[in-house]
Order: sequence, then structure tokens, then C-alpha cells
Amino acid sequence: MPSPGRALNLLLVEDSADDAELVLLALRRGGFQVRLVRVETAGAMAAALAAGPWDLVLSDYQLPGFGGLDALRVLQASGQDLPFILVSGAIGEEVAVAMVKAGAHDYVPKARLDGLCRVVERELKDAGARAGQRQAKEDLRLSEERYRALFEHSPIPFSVQDFSAVKRRLEGLRTAGIQDLRGHFGDHPEELQACAREVRIKEENQARVAFYGGAGPEDFSTLLLEASWPVFLEEVLALTGGATAFRGECSLRAAGGATRTVALNTSVSPGYEQSLGRVLVSFVDVSDRVQMAATLRDLDRLSAKGQMAAYIAHEINNPLAGIKNAFALLEPAIPADHPHRRYAELIRREIDRIASIIRTMYDVYRPPSQDLADVALAEVCQDIQSLLAPKCRAQGVEIALEVQPALGLRCNEGLLRQVLFNLVQNAVEASPRDGIVRLGGSKLAEGTEITVEDQGDGIPPELAERVFEQGFSTKRGSRMVGMGLGLSTCKNLVETLGGSLQFTSAGPGRGCCFRVRLPDPVPSGQNQ
Repeated sequence: MPSPGRALNLLLVEDSADDAELVLLALRRGGFQVRLVRVETAGAMAAALAAGPWDLVLSDYQLPGFGGLDALRVLQASGQDLPFILVSGAIGEEVAVAMVKAGAHDYVPKARLDGLCRVVERELKDAGARAGQRQAKEDLRLSEERYRALFEHSPIPFSVQDFSAVKRRLEGLRTAGIQDLRGHFGDHPEELQACAREVRIKEENQARVAFYGGAGPEDFSTLLLEASWPVFLEEVLALTGGATAFRGECSLRAAGGATRTVALNTSVSPGYEQSLGRVLVSFVDVSDRVQMAATLRDLDRLSAKGQMAAYIAHEINNPLAGIKNAFALLEPAIPADHPHRRYAELIRREIDRIASIIRTMYDVYRPPSQDLADVALAEVCQDIQSLLAPKCRAQGVEIALEVQPALGLRCNEGLLRQVLFNLVQNAVEASPRDGIVRLGGSKLAEGTEITVEDQGDGIPPELAERVFEQGFSTKRGSRMVGMGLGLSTCKNLVETLGGSLQFTSAGPGRGCCFRVRLPDPVPSGQNQ
């Protein structure tokens, strides 16, 4: 029975005031505090429904020109989900069944109003349950809309992936008695590749589409690089072993074939822990951070090389100075008409040449300081030309200097020397025999431009976006071995100097030109 004093907003479709009073009395006896409005026509009922709110509709079956079925249709047309109970005289079983089939919730004879409260209570409870279900569905719809909005418009690449086939494959392996899955996949890498092909991409957002330069391929294995397979294996073992989340770092093949390093975040959607049919995968591109860390390691390595080279240059220079002094004492004792006198002149020139190479080697390889200094660019370029002279002779390549004699700039000279040495060395290695590498320098409106131009094969357009990628190289053949300072590191060093490194390639067989642009320093006292 209802609690005493429970409020009930009742819309009664009834043409008899006496019958309406009996219905009201029955409900009050059942403990309801009733607010009742009685209507007799379709128009009045529609207006009352619009004015609401209502908890319940009770309706007689036969009214002059307006019956119970008509009242039910008016309620249904309003779109309101209210309990509709037929309260009428004897109407027959067939009519009652027809009304229920049409949408009425129950039927109470007027002669048995003592059971009305029980029926009303039950239908109100059912209506509350239906309202709860509707609210849950609405909440779910709104939640899905919010999720969809976040999914689609997030700047972070997202996808929904299906790992169910992968889980079944690993369960089959375990059932077959294979417990060391890491060892098994190590011996059978083709099976791990088969697992990747079984991952299904069910959904992906626009950020992921942009990352790959188009919709991700159906075959997930095509996105993984060689170094990424161990990470994928750990992800598979974690998820199929019961974990609901996985984090790792791996390399993926992105738009244009570029290699990007990403921080991977995988989580299993609630309710899919057993099947792995819905796994949310997102990642953040951390290539710049990784590249910067690699650059710092390169700088440490270069610093160590510079210290070693400077030490070697110093150690060679000391005995060389002794040889030079000893020969200076010995040379006058050789008569001018001696048949081997000409070798004395040759020895002296070679001693001077070795001394020049050692001095240049020290200048180029010495560890870079953090200090800025006034740099004579022509002198730096001449030193690099001298240091690379043996390589040029071996490869039949000439370095042509096209630097304005008085051109100077203010920067970290050690870093500049390392960058230019590497660019010129690359150009020499890329040039054909009898080719010319042009090393130029000129003043711009807001700084200095240094160019290194070769006559080699150039860089194909399809590789242009990868030239400054960490670890990327177009060098082929054993003769093309550099000092380990890649173009990606050169670019970072130039940017450390506040400048930019760019290149142009005119086409196959027409060479390549790298341009280093360095800004003029801001005068002291001005805002930087």
C-alpha cells in the first residue's frame, strides 16, 4: 500500500461526476492525496496533458463522442509515457484485451474499485522503472556523444582496436603447452607478425588519420618498424595475460614514410577484459624529445672526440717541433751541390705541411666552448679546406672557396667548425671524380649565409622530408664514412647557434646545396 499522504496528479477521462467522485474516494482511502482534473473531450484532454505534469491517466471506455480508445490515442500522440488504466463498466474480455494490445496498461471494473489502488501502485512503480531506463539510455547517449566528441576532436591520435583474435592465438599456444611465449616468438618471429596482422582497427580519430597521412592501413604490421616488434610483443603478452593497460615507447612509420617515436598508451575498455574486443590505443609523438636526447649524446661523443683529437695533436706537435728544430740545424750542413740537396727542401716543406694539418686538426676537433667569439669565416673555411685536402686528392674532388675575404660573424666557433666540416665532408663524398664542392659565404640583411654545394646525385624528392631525420642516411658504399656527426645533429647544432639549416636539390645528377643561416647577435642593452 502507498504511504499515507502520497501526492498523485490524476487526469481522469470521465463524463459522470458521480463516478469521478467514487474513483477519487477509492484513491483517498488508499492513502493518496489526489489532485484531479476531469476531462470529457479529446481537445480538453490534449490541453490538460500539455499543461501537466501528470502521474496517471484513468479513463472510462464509453463517453459521448469520445471513448477510451480515443483517449489512449490522445495520450500516445502527446509523447508522454504515463500509466493508462481503463476504469469502466462491464466491457467484455475481448474489448479489454484489445485495449491492452493498443497500449493500455490495465483495466479495473467500476464495480471493483477496491482493487484500484493496488493497480495504480503497481503501474506507478513500473512507470518509474521505465523512466529510470529512459534516463539511463539518455545518459548513455549523452556519454557516447561526449566520448565521440572527445575521440574525434582530440589532438592526440586515438584508435579502437580489436585484439580478440590475438588473444585466441596465444590461448591456443598456451593450450598446446608453450609457456615461454617470449622465447617462442623469438624463435618464430613470423608468428608475432601474424599476431599484428590479426589486430583490427575498428575506429580512428582525425588526429590519427593526419599522423599517418590518411586512414590507417588494415594491416597493422605495416606500421611497425624493426625496433618496435619487442614493444609490440610486450604489449600482447601484457594484455593477453590479464593486464588492462600497457605503456611503452616505440617507432612507427608515419606520413610520407617518416619514422616517428611515440609514447604508447593502451587500455582495455570495461566489459572487454576477457575478449579484448575493444582496446583503446593512443600515443603522443615524442620524436623531438628523443632526437634532442640523441643530439646531447652526440655532443658528448663529439666532446670526447675533440678532447682526444686535441690531445693527439698536442702530443704529435711536440716531437714535430723537435724534428723541425733538429732539421733546421742539419739543413745548413748539406752542401748546395750535394746530389740529394733537393730532398732537404722537400723535407722542410712536408714538416711545415704536417704542422699546418696538426694545427687545423686541433682547431676543428677541439671541444666546443659555450663562449661567443668574433670569427673570420674565410679563415675557418681555409682550415676545413686544408684538413680535407687528403680526402679531396684521394677522390679527385676540388673544394672551391667563395667567401668574402673580410666576412666575419660572432658565434661559437667550435660548433660552427664542426657543422661546416661535416657538411663539406659529406659534399666531397657525394661528388663525382673531377667534381667541385663550392664553399661560400655572404652577408645577408639580418645575418650571414654559408653555402655548401656539391655536384653529386642530389636528394630524391621522396626522401626530402627524411634528410634531417635521426639516423637517416643516403650514403652508399664503404668509402662514404663520416665522422659520426649526422645531418640531424648538424641541424640541432645550427639551431643551438640561433640559426637554421636548409637544403635544395635541383634534381637527379644536379647536386645539392645546404644553406646555414646565422643571425647577427643582438647588441648588448637591447631586448632579446
